[in-house]
Amino acid sequence: MAKRARVKSPPKRATKRVAKAFIDPRQMGLFDALEATPAAPARMRRAKAVKQKLESVEASPRPVVLSPRGAAQYLGVSVSTLKNWRAKKMGPGWVMRGARLIAYRPVDLEHFLEQHSAKR
Repeated sequence: MAKRARVKSPPKRATKRVAKAFIDPRQMGLFDALEATPAAPARMRRAKAVKQKLESVEASPRPVVLSPRGAAQYLGVSVSTLKNWRAKKMGPGWVMRGARLIAYRPVDLEHFLEQHSAKR
């Protein structure tokens, strides 16, 4: 029986991909000044509006809440311990902020510590 001749695959094409140089006229260059762009005043107005909004939020009294990581650090336990306590409906009081965001009030953490501290 005669062996079949092995057929080589055709050589790969050596094509180089060259990046197309497309320069967006709206794109700012490295050494362009911010004042030279027409969008700078709008950008400044937005920054000023955001700053005013932050000042108004800081002025309003908001209750401080802690994340599970912060609460675990405050109590000296792990985050998984807090998760187990929530599942077993024990441990400090917690609130839901949104669909799945858990938060702890410092008052509830203090109350939990007072109730569960060893009395001597």
